[in-house]
Amino acid sequence: MNTATTTVSRRINLGFSLLIVLCATLGLFAIFNMRTAATGANFLAEAVAPQASIADRLNDASAKTQLAVRTFGLTGDAAQLELANKALAEVTQALDDARKLSAEHPELTALREGIKSADEDLKTYRDAFNATRENVVELTQTRAQLDAAAAVFVSQINAYIDDSDKLLAEEIAAGVAGPKLEEQRLTSEVANKIIDAGNAIRVANFKAQALRDPAIIEKALPLFDTIETHRQKLLKLSPTAEDLRQLENVKQAAANYRTGLNAILRNHTQNKEITATRVKAADEFDTAVNTLMTRSLERTLQFSRTSADGLTSATFKLFVGLGLTAMISISCGILIVRSINRALTTTSQTLSQGSMQVAAASGQVSAASQSLAEGSSEQAASLEEVSSSLEELSSTTKHNAESAGSAKVSADEARTAAERGAAEMEKMRAAMGAIQQSSTDIAKILKTIDEIAFQTNILALNAAVEAARAGEAGAGFAVVADEVRSLAQRCAVAAKETADKISEATSRSEQGVELSGQVAACLAQILEKARQVDSLVAQVSTASSEQSRGIEQINLAISQLDKVTQSNAANAEETASAAEELNAQSQELRAASTDLAALVGLRIETAPESHAAPKPPHRPLTRSSAPKPIISKHTPADDLAFVN
Repeated sequence: MNTATTTVSRRINLGFSLLIVLCATLGLFAIFNMRTAATGANFLAEAVAPQASIADRLNDASAKTQLAVRTFGLTGDAAQLELANKALAEVTQALDDARKLSAEHPELTALREGIKSADEDLKTYRDAFNATRENVVELTQTRAQLDAAAAVFVSQINAYIDDSDKLLAEEIAAGVAGPKLEEQRLTSEVANKIIDAGNAIRVANFKAQALRDPAIIEKALPLFDTIETHRQKLLKLSPTAEDLRQLENVKQAAANYRTGLNAILRNHTQNKEITATRVKAADEFDTAVNTLMTRSLERTLQFSRTSADGLTSATFKLFVGLGLTAMISISCGILIVRSINRALTTTSQTLSQGSMQVAAASGQVSAASQSLAEGSSEQAASLEEVSSSLEELSSTTKHNAESAGSAKVSADEARTAAERGAAEMEKMRAAMGAIQQSSTDIAKILKTIDEIAFQTNILALNAAVEAARAGEAGAGFAVVADEVRSLAQRCAVAAKETADKISEATSRSEQGVELSGQVAACLAQILEKARQVDSLVAQVSTASSEQSRGIEQINLAISQLDKVTQSNAANAEETASAAEELNAQSQELRAASTDLAALVGLRIETAPESHAAPKPPHRPLTRSSAPKPIISKHTPADDLAFVN
């Protein structure tokens, strides 16, 4: 493009067009980055955060279920069974919520795989739980059978001993001989040994169930043979039918008790297998849930890092773009102003020199008024063309103002998108805060469980001390107290391990909250920059509007100047014609005027050169149909004032 022939309006249009394109590009870039950040924030709030919440619910419900089932398996307490069923229902509800979330967000592949694995593990655990419940029912029935057999055994052997003691007393009173009395004493001694063996078997049963050690029962089984051996001795020493009946009842009761102990052993073996299956299923379920929780935290951290990196990059690029826009705008403005000033300065200098020569020569002219009248008439026509060009320039400037207004609308949309992204990030920060609060509450609950375990341990120690004081009568209670103490210690260890895991989860939640805060701060910075861009575009729009009004004022001034020129031409018709000496200088002035007209968008038809200016006939002032060279008397200061 030849800049020497480029009009002022085109130069201004090019400058403003370049500025508008740069501003629109920056606005579109900011909108794209804001929408990308908003999309990531929405996915975190609508998918990843609910996934972490569901995983937390599953973890909590699974822990409660395992604790209740384990307690029910140890104690057979119906209240624990109810708690286990309730907690299991919570696990099922959480899995249903997870399925619903997976259906709404198919992109959560880890959630879908975790649900499939958790369903299989939950089915296995539910089957083991039902087996545990049946095992507990069978154990309760076996214990009732043992109690009934023990009652028959004790009542029959005691009745036998009472009869023997009564017979011994009668024989002593009757003065029976010594061998007979020795036989009765031996009978009482053997019967007491049977009682001792039965009590030892019962104590072994209680201790084995309390300690869950079947070896204690297996060691006590040979005592049944001892009972049978002593019973055979009594059969040889018992002559009465009642004694035989009682000993037969003792035998049957011992056999029933032995059958019950064998059932206890089988129940223990089954319970051990069921517990192993249940624990394995629970561990696999917890692993799936923990994997889901870990995946949720990883996705949260991943999106947070991606958003932070994207926003940091966008901020840097936006700053660079703004800097480049400012530099390009300033450079273009300087180039446009310098090019216009250079052309106008050269033209004004040439016109100034020619004007001075014309002024010197015009002093020697006495009759140039008729030529001046013709020139004034032509100048009036040229002013009309200038006025038309100024109107076109005014229309172009108005179009630039409208374009600047459109750019302002785009900047407003960018600022609105930035504010919406900041609001979404605030929602994500609130969700992360809720997860952190949930972890803190769980830690408090575990601390309460640890305190309960500690108090239970102290109570078990006190019970053991009291059992020791009671002697043999408190032996069974001491065993139970030891088991309770052991369970309390295990519960405390489990609570501590769980608290450590919760503490780790809480720490990760705090990191998530901190990262969310950093992302929110970055969004706030971008929002501030978008507002600054909006303000700059508004200033450009205001400047364009003011420029349009200024050009309208110039157009009005040109119209007034046209009227004054016509009046001057009418007055100049009465003066003399121009001299021959002015011809050469007028040609130079005509060339300079041609350059100046080209700069402002006018076309000038050059007249043929002549050595003398003919005296035109006297004619009224009219506007020519074609533009003529503009011949006017002005100074360089006037040209510079017009440019500025």
